[in-house]
Amino acid sequence: MAPKTILVIDDDEDILTLLTTILKDAGYAVTVGRDVTSVYEIEKNPPALLLIDNWLQGKSGHDICWQLKNDLRTIAIPVVLISATAKLDETAQRCGADDFICKPFDIDVLLQKVGRFAPFQR
Repeated sequence: MAPKTILVIDDDEDILTLLTTILKDAGYAVTVGRDVTSVYEIEKNPPALLLIDNWLQGKSGHDICWQLKNDLRTIAIPVVLISATAKLDETAQRCGADDFICKPFDIDVLLQKVGRFAPFQR
């Protein structure tokens, strides 16, 4: 069975590399993006999970999340915000995110939350 795909969007190259390595080592397929353009055609090939930084250049992750969660074509795609933002829990709740991960993050917590939305099927 093909691994589940996680779309990771972050404008920090180091964070993208770190998250990609962790998720691939855990057995996931990973696609990456650096800005809002990564979600333009997400409904055509939806990932198992969207892991998105809350603060991106041009448009915030919480704005992207709000748009996805208010569109019938993308409402079912799980979205997890990741950020060092204060009160990320409140931001995640307001935009309809399915969960959040605070930076700096614990790898086990990251994998637990990702696994909740993109469990392995064996």
